[in-house]
Amino acid sequence: MSIPANVEPANPTWPVWGNQSAVATMCDAIVHDRLRHAYLIGGPAGVGKTAFAMAFVSALCCDTPPVPGQACGSCLSCRKIARGVHPDVQTFSLASQAAASEKSGSKNTTLTIETVRELSSGTALRPTEGRWKVILIEDTESLQEIAQEALLKTLEEPPRFVVLLLLCDDPELLLPTIRSRCQIVDLRRVPRAAIVDGLVARGVNPARAEEVASVSGGLPGLANEIADNSKVLARQQESVKQALDWIEGSGYDRLVTAVRLGDSFTKKRPDVYHGLETLLGVWRDALLMHATQLTHMTYRGIAERLYALAAGWTLVDIHAGICSVQQCLADLEANVRPRLALESMVLQWPISRSTQ
Repeated sequence: MSIPANVEPANPTWPVWGNQSAVATMCDAIVHDRLRHAYLIGGPAGVGKTAFAMAFVSALCCDTPPVPGQACGSCLSCRKIARGVHPDVQTFSLASQAAASEKSGSKNTTLTIETVRELSSGTALRPTEGRWKVILIEDTESLQEIAQEALLKTLEEPPRFVVLLLLCDDPELLLPTIRSRCQIVDLRRVPRAAIVDGLVARGVNPARAEEVASVSGGLPGLANEIADNSKVLARQQESVKQALDWIEGSGYDRLVTAVRLGDSFTKKRPDVYHGLETLLGVWRDALLMHATQLTHMTYRGIAERLYALAAGWTLVDIHAGICSVQQCLADLEANVRPRLALESMVLQWPISRSTQ
C-alpha cells in the first residue's frame, strides 16, 4: 500500500516541509492506534526522510503530546529522542555500522547480514520506557540480498510492540517480498515556496532563502545543508551550471563528458548520481518553461540560459531528454556498464535549433 505525498495542508506542527498528506496519514495512524508494524519511507536523497521519520518517532513516543499525533518537544522522551539516546529507539545505518566495526577494514558500502542480525535481536527486547520500540534502518537500499532475506524474517513475525522504519532512496531496489510487508510512504520533492518558507522560519535571511531554494532541487534536507554551509551552496550552483553546460554542448562534447563520467563512476559513484539527478531537474525545468510555468521551476537561476535552449526544442525533444536521463539512472542501477549507459543517454539528446 502506498501513501501519496503531495502538499495538501495537514499537521503544521511537524518539522517537515511539504509532503503534508504523508504527515497527515502518519498522524492519523497514531491518533487512531492503527499503526503498521513496518513502514518503508522512500524518496530521493536530501528530501528529508530522516527528519520525517524522527518527527514520527517523537509524535509516537511523546509523554505529554499537546494533541494526539503531535510531539511536545520538551518532555523527557522528546529530549532523549532529539539527543539520540532514547533506549527504545534504535538506529542502524552505514555510519553506525562503520562505528561498530572500525577495525574490520571493510569498505562499508552495504549493510551486512551481521547488522541485520543485531537489529533483529533487538526487536525481541520489550520497550523499557514507553509503549513502543522503534527500529530505524537508514541506507536500506544498500542491504545485501542475503541481508534482505534475513530482515524478511523479522518483517514477517515482528513483536506487537515493535515499529520498523526503513529509509530508502529507491524502494524498487529492495526485494518485492520486503516491499509487500511494509506500508510505503513516498516522499517527493517539494515546491520552492515551501523551502523558502521553511528556511525563513528557521531564521535564514529571505534573500538567501530564495538563493538556496533556487539550487536545492526541491530537497529540504539539501536546502538545510546548503543554508548552513556556503561551500555546499557553491558546489550545488556549480553542479547546476555543469549540467546546463553539458546539455548546451555539441554532440562531440557531450560524448566526451559522458566518457569521462563513465570512467570515473566506480570511484565517484555518489557524485555521478548527484550530477544525473541535477541534470534531470534541468530537463524538467525546460519542460516547465515550455509550458510557461516558470514559478514551478527547480533551478530558477538558469532560466535565461535555459530559455535560449528551450526555444529551439519541441515537447517531443524535451520528453526525449527527460526519458534518456531516467533510463540512464535505471541502467546504472541494473549494473549496465557506466560508459555505455551515459553514452546512450547523450545520443538521445536533441540539439537546440536556436543555437545552430
